[in-house]
Amino acid sequence: MAYTLEHDAIDPGHLITITGELDIAATPELSTVLLMAADSPGGLVVLDLAGVDFIDSTALGTLLKAGDAIESAGKRLRIVCAGGPVRRLLEMTNLTNRFQLCPSRDDAFAAA
Repeated sequence: MAYTLEHDAIDPGHLITITGELDIAATPELSTVLLMAADSPGGLVVLDLAGVDFIDSTALGTLLKAGDAIESAGKRLRIVCAGGPVRRLLEMTNLTNRFQLCPSRDDAFAAA
C-alpha cells in the first residue's frame, strides 16, 4: 500500500498533506510528523487528508493520539476531508465531533 506524506511549516503553524493509503506501514512516519507539528511554532496544525483513499484502525489510533498531543501543546488541529473514506470512518466511529473537520484547506485556515 502506497502513500505520500508532505509537511511544511506555514505562517500560522504546520501543514501536513497525505495522499494514498494510510495503514500500519504509514503510521510510524505519520506519528513522527504529527508529533513534530505539535512541537513546532504556531498555533495551527492542518492535516489535509482529502487525497487519502484508505485508512485503517492503526492510522486512526495515531490520529487520536496525535490529536491529544497537539491540543495539549495548545494548538488547534484541523482535518481536511470533505467526504470519502476518512470522513466515513470518522462517522462510523462517532469521531466527527472529536476533530474539527473542514471540507477544504481554505476552510481549515479560515476556521483558525
